[in-house]
Amino acid sequence: MSSGKKILLRIYFIIWALFLLDCLLYYFKEISLRGYYSDVVLSWLWLISNFVIIIVFWKKLLAKLLLATIIVTFAISIIAMMLPFFALLLSSTSLGLYQNKDLNKNYRAQIVGYSAMGHPWLEVIEKKGLFEKRIIKCTDSQLMNDNLNIKIRTAKDIIFRSENATTITLTLFYGGPNKTVTFDKNTGKITAVKNN
Repeated sequence: MSSGKKILLRIYFIIWALFLLDCLLYYFKEISLRGYYSDVVLSWLWLISNFVIIIVFWKKLLAKLLLATIIVTFAISIIAMMLPFFALLLSSTSLGLYQNKDLNKNYRAQIVGYSAMGHPWLEVIEKKGLFEKRIIKCTDSQLMNDNLNIKIRTAKDIIFRSENATTITLTLFYGGPNKTVTFDKNTGKITAVKNN
C-alpha cells in the first residue's frame, strides 16, 4: 500500500472516530461540537470520506461491503415510512433548523425539527469552549398551557431575559402576545410561563 493511501486511511479513521464520538456524546450526554453547523459539517465529512475510501480502495472487499452497507441502510430508512431518512436529512442539513440565535456568551438557543411527523422544539444550549451541552428541550405540548394556540416554530425571535444560579428566562417573541418562559437549568423543566 502506498504512503498516500496510508495517509488517506488515517484521515478517514480520524473523521470516523470523531463522528462516532460526537454521536455517542450527544446520545448519552447531550454534548456536541459548538454551533449547529459544526455537527452538520462533520456529518458531511464523514459521508464524503466513506465514498472517497470506496473509490480509492474499490478493489478491496471491505470497500464493496462498505458501499453495500450504505445502500442497504439508506434503503431500509426509506422503506420505514422514510422516517429515519427524514431524520438524517433534517439533522445533517439546515432543513431542520428553524431558528438559531446566540443569547449571550454562555448560551445559544435554537428551534429545530428532525422529524417529518413531529413538531419542532426549542433547545437552549450551554457553550463550553469547543463543545456545548443541551440543557433545555421544550416542546409545544410542554409550553402551551392556554388557548392562545401559539406554536414554538412560529416564534420570530428568542430573547434572553435573565439568569440566576438555578433558572434561565427567555421570551419567545411573536409580535404579540409573546411568551416569557422560565426554565430550571438543572432539570430543563418549565417553572413559569407568562403571556405578555
